[in-house]
Amino acid sequence: MKTVHFDVDGKIKKYLKGIFYSFPLTPLNLKKIPNKEKIKIISLKSQSTIDKKVLKSFPELKLIIARTVGVDNIDLQACRDKHIQVKNIPDYGAANVAEQTLALLLAGARGIVQADKEVHKGRFFYENFLGTSFQGKTLGVVGTGRIGLEFIKLVKNFGMKIICFDVLKNEKAKNDLNFSYVSLDFLMKKSDFISIHVPLLKSTQHLIGEKEIKLMKKYVILVNTARGEIIDEKALIKNVKKFKAVCLDVIENEKSFSRENPLLKYNNIVITPHIAFYTDASIKTIAEKTKEIIKDYLKKNG
Repeated sequence: MKTVHFDVDGKIKKYLKGIFYSFPLTPLNLKKIPNKEKIKIISLKSQSTIDKKVLKSFPELKLIIARTVGVDNIDLQACRDKHIQVKNIPDYGAANVAEQTLALLLAGARGIVQADKEVHKGRFFYENFLGTSFQGKTLGVVGTGRIGLEFIKLVKNFGMKIICFDVLKNEKAKNDLNFSYVSLDFLMKKSDFISIHVPLLKSTQHLIGEKEIKLMKKYVILVNTARGEIIDEKALIKNVKKFKAVCLDVIENEKSFSRENPLLKYNNIVITPHIAFYTDASIKTIAEKTKEIIKDYLKKNG
């Protein structure tokens, strides 16, 4: 059964079997793929797009594996209509993303990226880089799923009060990790640091918009390692002076990113290219779970 993996780099390739393409599966890239009518299993990442046009080009497709937690890049109803199974990897190491979140939070609080740039210009002065300490401050965590909880575990000994918002409350975790649940508005008003860990759904798209930003404290630090579309970037840019730092591993419309992106104009915005998941441990786990899904499918379907 022909298996093709999209958006594959050399690091994960050594763990997988099949045909590999370094580019994502999108309508624009369909011409680059030979023998589409023979492909029955594909795996891909969030840069790929599975819509009706793409599905039409794979008449024998039976299984799609998203090598990610989220599947918002896949038209699930169109797949159901064609009886194509869609599998994802709900947890390939939440701690990996939590570690990147902490790194971004520290970078924002201590101006690490900006200070490094100044030193590389030959200016070795501390006066412009007054840091924001964690001790005695309030951290707001939006989303207490696997990654949100792993992040709380990492920061719970920094001396911060931790408040959280989630529509699904985890009472056991609340008691074990000593945080409290509050409304989203309250979290926006009271937090010195805000970290986003919710999935991208219709209900969470632009969850952080003009109203929420106006509620935030002056010089708040905002971190997002979830999905770019959870923050309304137009509202963010309009109010960018309110933030001490905005630290993003994800942005809106990542597939069309260019040097003209308006976020790049601001020194208090730090961006990494969706790398929170990307560690030596996580890519091995992703590959192993991808192989397990394929093996299980073949065992059941021949």
